[in-house]
Amino acid sequence: MRRNIVAANWKMHFGINEAENVAERMVEIIKNKTEVIVCPPFVFLDRLSRVFSDSLIKLGAQNMYFEEKGAFTGEISPIMLKSVGCEYVILGHSERRHIFGESDIDIHKKVVSAIEHDLKPILCVGETLAQRKDGKAKDVVERQVIAALDGVDLSSVVVAYEPVWAIGTGVPADLDTINEMHTFIRGLVEDVPVLYGGSVKDKNAFELAHIDDVDGFLVGSASLDADVFKKIIDEFERAKGVN
Repeated sequence: MRRNIVAANWKMHFGINEAENVAERMVEIIKNKTEVIVCPPFVFLDRLSRVFSDSLIKLGAQNMYFEEKGAFTGEISPIMLKSVGCEYVILGHSERRHIFGESDIDIHKKVVSAIEHDLKPILCVGETLAQRKDGKAKDVVERQVIAALDGVDLSSVVVAYEPVWAIGTGVPADLDTINEMHTFIRGLVEDVPVLYGGSVKDKNAFELAHIDDVDGFLVGSASLDADVFKKIIDEFERAKGVN
């Protein structure tokens, strides 16, 4: 079912005290109707689960392994994530694909495992600049979507389109490109929420949210400031006419 979602991916930032301060500020100021998810580093999950427990903010993780337990040094299982209150987990982020070499097969296993353990996957898809210049953007995204979601119940899935060339650059994809890619993805996943990620800021959130098939955002660095993140949510709701 399509719904409005704005998620924060804190990536590898903060110490525990700073993370808690930002989380507490978010609880104080975020009372929006849009579904809000915060995905901090693993080591903050337990503490922030307590901070968010009586708020509207939901907790997510940035990754997980597909096995429940075993000799997998350094990995985190879906059971561990559930035990600290996670409801969502980001899977297939471009940094996992390109820096850590995760394959489509790996990501599919993780999606299946997440759903089996009652975690909602936020599946990230997107092409590199070279792939876009070669005219392969849609082929790449289609492969990523189909491979990850093969045989999967889509009712708990969220997809985030993040063109790799726009992540962390400060320059989002142009509106026509986002519209084209979100419409294309919509044709693959129907009513699944499709978020946009890639240099989303408070200054561009309103125009990005005007695109019909953008159901929300996956926000990176701009989510590290609670007040800026709140403004992004507000601008999203203003564009969508959420009262």
